[in-house]
Amino acid sequence: MAHRMGRDLLPEVYVNRLLGIVALLLVPSLVQAAPCRVGDVVRIVGDVRVERPTRQFTPFIGVKVCMGDRFVTGPSSIVELRLRDGSLVTVGKDSEFTIREYRIYRDKPNVATFDLARGAFRSITGFITRRAHRYEVRTKVATIGVRGTDFWGGYGLTENGLDVIMLEGKGVYVQTAEGTVELDKAGLGTTVVPGAAPTQPKSWGEDKVKRAVATITP
Repeated sequence: MAHRMGRDLLPEVYVNRLLGIVALLLVPSLVQAAPCRVGDVVRIVGDVRVERPTRQFTPFIGVKVCMGDRFVTGPSSIVELRLRDGSLVTVGKDSEFTIREYRIYRDKPNVATFDLARGAFRSITGFITRRAHRYEVRTKVATIGVRGTDFWGGYGLTENGLDVIMLEGKGVYVQTAEGTVELDKAGLGTTVVPGAAPTQPKSWGEDKVKRAVATITP
């Protein structure tokens, strides 16, 4: 009787071991899922595509945003992202914008870095910039750093150049290997062309501001 019971228990032992192995195999998947706690897509107009390391797909309202996601928009299309800290990022028309890194810490500076390969964007920062932080948008010609503000950056207003304007807030710096400028008042902007320092900050005219806004407005 006891011998028969022992044999009956063997399958249960094997099942438990198999479950343990399956759990271990699932750990990498759980780790990979963690970077998707970046934010959500809150608005879509037109043709928008998300390129993720594992797949490409058409996003929908409420879909989670992951580190590494590249948002690609069509000529008349935009997408808006609401990040965990409340920051709002608008990816403009005919643009390519990547969430490179996004981390909120308790005991060290917060980090949010993005890449703009083409097109334009607007960012209104949330609480991530209320304490020590690194909030940057990297482009082919310059790095845009943010101290806590509402700002726009993009290509297309100046031939072969990147334009940046601070719309409101504490300040923006624009940095290249040749130099750095600070935009410390609302309405100040700068232009960067390859191989040169950013131009000295100056107020943009109404027409240029309208053209910038048009790139992120459907």
